[in-house]
Amino acid sequence: MIRFGLIGCGSHSQWAVMPAMQNTQNCRLVAVADIAPANLESAGDGVAKYADYREMLAKEKVDAVYVATPCDVHCEPTVAALRAGAHVVCEKPMGMTVAECRRMLDAARTTGRLIAIDFEVRYYPENAQIRRWIDEGRIGRVHAIHMDRCWSGHKNFGGLAPRRKRFLDLSGCLDCGIHMLDLARFFTDGGDWRDIQALGGWFGETVRFPTHIAIQARLTTGAMVTLNTSFAYTASIKEGSEFNNVTIVGTHGVIEVQTDRESNTTVRVVSDNRSETLSAAELSHAAVIPQLLEDFAAAVENGSPPPARMATGEDGLAAQEIVDEANQQACDKGDCCIERR
Repeated sequence: MIRFGLIGCGSHSQWAVMPAMQNTQNCRLVAVADIAPANLESAGDGVAKYADYREMLAKEKVDAVYVATPCDVHCEPTVAALRAGAHVVCEKPMGMTVAECRRMLDAARTTGRLIAIDFEVRYYPENAQIRRWIDEGRIGRVHAIHMDRCWSGHKNFGGLAPRRKRFLDLSGCLDCGIHMLDLARFFTDGGDWRDIQALGGWFGETVRFPTHIAIQARLTTGAMVTLNTSFAYTASIKEGSEFNNVTIVGTHGVIEVQTDRESNTTVRVVSDNRSETLSAAELSHAAVIPQLLEDFAAAVENGSPPPARMATGEDGLAAQEIVDEANQQACDKGDCCIERR
């Protein structure tokens, strides 16, 4: 049984992380830390509560720590937890900058502790199936991946608007789009990013990073990747809608993923010898994070390498490298970035 401490008990922890912990067999939440008293109370009874994560790390005997703070405060708690002897699961994005991610990864290597990044969409059934089809050679070698991940980011009005603005000031719409960049590497078994080109749009909003960004890049595995991702899609109207599609082109076939307005997903593979179509219903974060936590717990308890579907610190760093470069290019070329005003 892995004894977990949780740093950061805000919205995501309350909606996803704490419920996920309750749905695992090998993980137990024993302590939480948050600067907001109301957030601490959300952890319920039987869990030690601390206003300072450093006090939690000093007083509690935890095997691992889940860092669920905003991304601008991922680095220090993660490094502190690793140096205290705990393994770490960190929310995405791994850090604010490539430099922070490298510092976190160096701390994990120095202490001999495991760091995992919560790219939980790897665990969605459709993405797991895509990886299996590619590994089986169903479409040959992958040469191109096109992705669309467009939604409102919680709207630019209403109760969640401040949360959306915080995302856009910290990492832009790539706060969610980073999942897609990670998936491209997951589908093609890793690789480094090369030839990154990006353009961004702000849609009249005064935020640091673009509310819509288009990226084109290449992985050293040979795949060309294009991504359109947005927090501007229906952001200023009451109507709610999303646009999510993936097309993967191989030498001997294609894989297509389409998600309708009710968030039902259809996955289709068309190859030399046969076609196959599968359906997948929408899953919440709380439904898939338990799978990540079980993989993490097994790796910690057995001292074994984590499975390919569990994102590591190296994966978090690779994702941050393209996020940093794309956002910087968008700001350099755009005319609405706060830093250019």
